[in-house]
Amino acid sequence: MTSKVSEAHRIVPQLSLLNAVSLTTGVIIGSGIFISPKGVFENVGSVGLSFFVWIVCGITALFTSLCWVELALAMPQFGGEYLYLRNIYGNFPGFVFQWLSLCVMYPAAVAISSLTFSEYVLTPFFHQCEIPKMCLNIIALIMLSMCGYINAVSVRVAKSVVNVLMACKILALAIVIIAGLIFLFTKGDQVVSFENSFDNIKWANLGLAYYAASWSYSGGDTVMSMTEEFKNPKRDFPRAIFISSIMVICLYLLANVAYFAVLTPDEMLISNAVAVTFAKKTLGSFGWLIPVFVAISTTSMTSFLSQPRAYYATARDGMFPEMIALISIKHKTPVGSIVVCCILSIMYIFVNDIWKLLSYFGFVSAVCDALALSTIFTMRWFRPDIQKPFMVPLILPITAIATSFGAVVLATISSPMDALVGLALTLTVIPAYLIGVYPKTKVALVGKISGSITRWFQMLTMSSPEEKEE
Repeated sequence: MTSKVSEAHRIVPQLSLLNAVSLTTGVIIGSGIFISPKGVFENVGSVGLSFFVWIVCGITALFTSLCWVELALAMPQFGGEYLYLRNIYGNFPGFVFQWLSLCVMYPAAVAISSLTFSEYVLTPFFHQCEIPKMCLNIIALIMLSMCGYINAVSVRVAKSVVNVLMACKILALAIVIIAGLIFLFTKGDQVVSFENSFDNIKWANLGLAYYAASWSYSGGDTVMSMTEEFKNPKRDFPRAIFISSIMVICLYLLANVAYFAVLTPDEMLISNAVAVTFAKKTLGSFGWLIPVFVAISTTSMTSFLSQPRAYYATARDGMFPEMIALISIKHKTPVGSIVVCCILSIMYIFVNDIWKLLSYFGFVSAVCDALALSTIFTMRWFRPDIQKPFMVPLILPITAIATSFGAVVLATISSPMDALVGLALTLTVIPAYLIGVYPKTKVALVGKISGSITRWFQMLTMSSPEEKEE
């Protein structure tokens, strides 16, 4: 029986604590810290308040990530937030989260990272002029396709690349931090950003600033979508969250100190690639190092290694098209889910506005996270049958939910049109569920089209559904 299970056509556990820390840190430290400092400062108008926003978002992200650990260890399967909602509330709430994640949150996040990658790759070649949008899109598409391909053909190579990328991200931030601190201590008399740092506060845009900073901290739930691929999640997940979250908060605060030490507020606001402007003022002839390391660190490799597993789990449960549940026969990877994620992310790249994508992502993400976190209360009080090897104080999910709703309210007041677009994207879940999932209203033609596409895709990629354990 043992040999039969081990040889079955299934995804097998291969990941450890180092991989958990690398994945979590690799997803969190991405394009955010290289673009969001401008967005946070631009929205609050105050250097001092921008630091407060970064601290609050970091603490909230840590609280939220620990909540995900409790849920992941109580329900240790592929699926992440979708799994928790489905097991606690039923199919529709689970589908709501996963539909919005697949159609809005994930592709928007990958598009933002891809466009940031393009921005940092091309900025050194377009010194005094605007980068053509077509060039940005082409570079983003090439990078995105390569990341998807590597993840589709080898988990081993993908996780090795993720470890290398994490090192590059830490190195890029280390260069920024060290260069900024050296500038601060040697040329402190030239630093003007910290003077009157709480003047000109824009309270009305505080919600949008929260979106920008929270985007930079997003990713603490990444490994929770991959629970079945970890050898010892009960031991590794809590440790990985504490290590990665505390490290990221410290790095982000130091990076902001470095940015504001070197750049004036006006320079921060007019720059599309803050780290490139920073490098020109601090590193001289070695300024090329920053855009190179930043570009490497903003690839979407980690995103393709983690989140497609959650969509694969959803399709495995019959809630998404069966094509998404296909596994490569040769490589044992969720190739169907990875390809769909690539296609949707490419569509979002053509929006070409990082700040609008951030607003859409922030609105939908805040609502979905609050919904998923509420399962902790229901699980604690009404599901004694679920074993809970790790439990957080209830103040943590309460704080995270309250902060999410507060950000949505404030952002809606300051940018109602973006909030309306976010709401419209959220409401697409209703026709999707009625047409494709709910038995009484499900359209047969949709199932036939999905079946035809699945059979074609199986032949093209040499893939098949997972073998069930006996």
